[in-house]
Amino acid sequence: MAEKECIRDTASRREKKKRKKMELEMEVLSETADRMAPVVGYFPSGYDPVAAGADPDIKLFRNKKNPNRLELVVRPDDCNVEFVGKSYAGEAALPQLCTYALGVVDKETQTLKIFPIAANKHDKLVICESIQILRLEPRLINGFGEPTKVGEEVVIDEKKGHPMADLIHLYGTKKAKNMASKRKSINQTPDDPSVLGPLEVGTDGNLNDEASKDIKEPLDRNIPPYDPSAVTPQSAYPLYRIIPKGERGYLKDILETLELEPNNARNAKFWERNYYPSFVIHRLSKLREIQDEVEKTQFACILSYITHLINFRKVAESARWKDRPDYTEAMSKFMIPSVVFHRFLALFLDPVSNVISSEKSELLICYILVLTLYADDFLTDSTDIEKDLAITRESLRPYFLHLGCKAHSLGPSKKSKMTLPVPLVFQDLKKRRVRVRR
Repeated sequence: MAEKECIRDTASRREKKKRKKMELEMEVLSETADRMAPVVGYFPSGYDPVAAGADPDIKLFRNKKNPNRLELVVRPDDCNVEFVGKSYAGEAALPQLCTYALGVVDKETQTLKIFPIAANKHDKLVICESIQILRLEPRLINGFGEPTKVGEEVVIDEKKGHPMADLIHLYGTKKAKNMASKRKSINQTPDDPSVLGPLEVGTDGNLNDEASKDIKEPLDRNIPPYDPSAVTPQSAYPLYRIIPKGERGYLKDILETLELEPNNARNAKFWERNYYPSFVIHRLSKLREIQDEVEKTQFACILSYITHLINFRKVAESARWKDRPDYTEAMSKFMIPSVVFHRFLALFLDPVSNVISSEKSELLICYILVLTLYADDFLTDSTDIEKDLAITRESLRPYFLHLGCKAHSLGPSKKSKMTLPVPLVFQDLKKRRVRVRR
């Protein structure tokens, strides 16, 4: 009897869940030139405007020069966060594989109206906007209650931290929160050399205690962090300031390849197919000969970092002249770790234009050259790195001099090598003048 009652209860529940069928008249509305199609957006952060109660302030902006560029801004009432969806960035810039429509059911008149929305891409010139359904990302508003304008500088208190960190903490995904914590550990500079890890063993003992306190940031010169009063080449450009501690765990690709694929690792073409530069390939034999594990790990990290810098330069230089710079190739094709990749974006890209400028390009080359000095024990032959950077020896020489290097001659019939004498003596990086013919 109990089983029969249970079956009856479930059957009655199913009957209650069944919805009444409705006969509707369907009307499909076509696009008109004098009206704009509806814009659809969604909130991935979990914000629900219906549950919030008060109606949010909704504004739609169109670019004067590029009419297809739209921005949908939704600002909740009494909130310091606004949600912005852009038609030219993020998901909207990805290829569209389907079309969308907006259906509205009117139960009173029993009609279903299907509207075209501003989300369908066409090859021909039509009134429909060339954008996707907009992903409304949260954005923090400044302290005066006004939306942050384009090009406006936001004053950030270092003690409180960046506003973006608070935004990620409130509305970010778990992956974004983990990435933010890693990025925070990268930006923190340890004062105690003992927390630097095994990578710095062998270099900390050579640091001058008094000179290490006065390590200058590259503010007056467009070069990596340096110490002008250093007494050794290793302390002139401290390695822990070039390769931070938080990034070292992501630079084990070369060591893992040597262990997992020993046969392929002997083939130079295998490394070339995986986008490793000539400088790194020609120094793998030196890496295999190192017996000390600490020194071997440090050398492998340096080679891996050189690889990522050179590949990032290729992507940044190619995206320099594009209307929509896309740096996802750096992570997908060249397999640059996410933490390293985001640090490169902060170091070498202009925050406004999102492209690499001439000064940032020179800084990137200087970072690469300093690490080549480390790899060759501060007596380096620039033949390999000239090929990787596609720069001639005459054009690369001023960069070495700008870092304080000098040419060391090995004989009349041999090419000179670059060395780093201490204390550092700098030479200005002169710009090449192009003579204009009249």
